[in-house]
Amino acid sequence: MASLTRIAGVACPAAESDESEPAVLHRDDFVLLTDDIKCWIVRIEDIYLLEACRNFTRVHFPDGKLLIRRTLGDCERRLDSSIFFRASRGCIVNLSHVKQSRFLEDGSLIFILRDGKEVVLSGRQSVLFRKTHGL
Repeated sequence: MASLTRIAGVACPAAESDESEPAVLHRDDFVLLTDDIKCWIVRIEDIYLLEACRNFTRVHFPDGKLLIRRTLGDCERRLDSSIFFRASRGCIVNLSHVKQSRFLEDGSLIFILRDGKEVVLSGRQSVLFRKTHGL
């Protein structure tokens, strides 16, 4: 399994006290993603999708994808909400990687990412996205 640690100018979460909120990760920050074999240093901007897998999160980035030992909610609290948007209960999208968006027949939005992957927003999140990001 993997872990997510901030390494850009701030102490790693392991060094922080349990009572303090972890720092928000911004576009130019880097994170250390590890599994039991390899380590990746990934810029936050390069993470394009996070998917819930029970109490773990699958992080998608240019060099692949990795399952980390954090819930999607834990990851969401660490990510900059001006860059990342919670598309549904099980998915967070990096908005800078959205190539196109369109409406489905039921009024929900669908994001098409640069790599061609399609992410359907829940009805509630579609309404929220239109309110917060529409003109």
